[in-house]
Amino acid sequence: MLSTNVSLRSILFLVAPLISGAIALGLGMDASWDLRNYHYYNGWALLHGHVDRDLLVAQTPSFYNPLLDLPFAWAAEHLDARVLAFLLGGLQGGNFILLTLLGERLLDFPPRCASRLALLLAATGCCGAVALSEIGTVFYDNVTSLGLFASLLMLVRTRPLHATGGGTWRTIMAGLPVGLAFGLKQTMIPFPFGLAVGLLLTAPGRPQSRLKICLAFALGVTVATAAGGGFWMLHLWQLYGNPLFPYFNQIFHSSWGQAGDYRDVHFAPHGMTHWLLFPLYVAFDSRLASEVDFRDFRLAALFVTLPVTLAMRAPLRPGVALLLVSSAVSYLVWLLLFDIYRYLVGLEMLAPLLLALILQSWLPVWRWQAIFLTMVALLVTTRPAEWIRVPFRPRAVEVTLPAIADPENSLVLLAGHEPLSFLLPAFPVGMVFLRIDSTFTNPDQTDVPFNRVMRERILRHRGPLLALYIPSERHDVVKRLGDDGLVLAQDGCAAVTSPIGAADYALCPVLRP
Repeated sequence: MLSTNVSLRSILFLVAPLISGAIALGLGMDASWDLRNYHYYNGWALLHGHVDRDLLVAQTPSFYNPLLDLPFAWAAEHLDARVLAFLLGGLQGGNFILLTLLGERLLDFPPRCASRLALLLAATGCCGAVALSEIGTVFYDNVTSLGLFASLLMLVRTRPLHATGGGTWRTIMAGLPVGLAFGLKQTMIPFPFGLAVGLLLTAPGRPQSRLKICLAFALGVTVATAAGGGFWMLHLWQLYGNPLFPYFNQIFHSSWGQAGDYRDVHFAPHGMTHWLLFPLYVAFDSRLASEVDFRDFRLAALFVTLPVTLAMRAPLRPGVALLLVSSAVSYLVWLLLFDIYRYLVGLEMLAPLLLALILQSWLPVWRWQAIFLTMVALLVTTRPAEWIRVPFRPRAVEVTLPAIADPENSLVLLAGHEPLSFLLPAFPVGMVFLRIDSTFTNPDQTDVPFNRVMRERILRHRGPLLALYIPSERHDVVKRLGDDGLVLAQDGCAAVTSPIGAADYALCPVLRP
């Protein structure tokens, strides 16, 4: 007969995805900038064979791996929006289960107490300001986190075999979940890198044994990365000579982009003090690392306590050192590459467990009381982020179009920086779209071949020309059309509308002077 504790745990494991799905319904339908810019269109384009038919319509993310977006694109066409949000939220609720299992394995308490504390720590992690706010959205930071936690759990369980020189195949298998997550979403790179370094530094045995373990894990990561993203990297390599195009183009020197790494450095720390104390600054001003406001002290608390613990070389349970070192290395890689808080949401969710492991190494007595009070403090001081949401409609993406006279022969030009690609799947199949101005390129960049290709297609086109844009960017649209020798017609514009849109969009005739 199951104990009361096991029964409670089993019940919570069953209801956690349901609760997460219910939260997604309560928060409203996702209408985020990223969904409108590429998460829907990229998946739709792959699903319907339209990859590379249109040019740059999702701006720089036009070149992102669309495989992760494929399920949402399919579901948006076939499922009610509420059902889709609930299922996505339920999947994201799986983080609670993996975090609990990880905590039970690492906490230095009697089994019953460890299980209950692990449940509290997992709940505190899943209620982080960004982790909670992303439930039901297509940012996917709290979907790829499942790969991170699964790999961590497998590595912790395999550690006893490492001590005896075995476990090679299990270590390779442990690299698969986080490798797949990285292949699907490259902003996950801090975590497989952090885990590999963590194994190299903390695995049992001599340096040669640790290197063997690290290489086995790296092999698993590589295989899974190829499975999740290899086809897309090959696609980019064949088309543009850069498997990460347009990123790190200063290394690959693709003629299709400018020399540079194309990274978003908007949130990069400024000055040595910011670099050294970045999590503390972000804890009090989230806009330093995010597009939206929130408050969360999980990473700040970890930032203060983790270096002290590593410097103390306090006795740690097997597997704890791996988590602490891997987390520190992952943070440093994130700081060097991204500085965008969302990309570190896996560490935000892991932070309560890490803090508990630190506290149990510091305190000989009153450990569970200190952990409990710390989690309460984190929960009551959290203010979740608020992404753009709207009331639910029958479908996750709905678009209303005006009548289009000759769709089979029409060429539509997009301009401005407002997301527009989510509108395109609603248009007649034969229409073609070019984005002549975007976050990736504009007509002023004469050395970028995309501009030449688009000008040539416009010159060769003999059917109707149309422009699609948001009226607030009309001035920029007129200028960019003028750069290509075109004029926006004064009459004949019609509205394109969507419940998740920022406003009504304009579809206007374009004239050749």
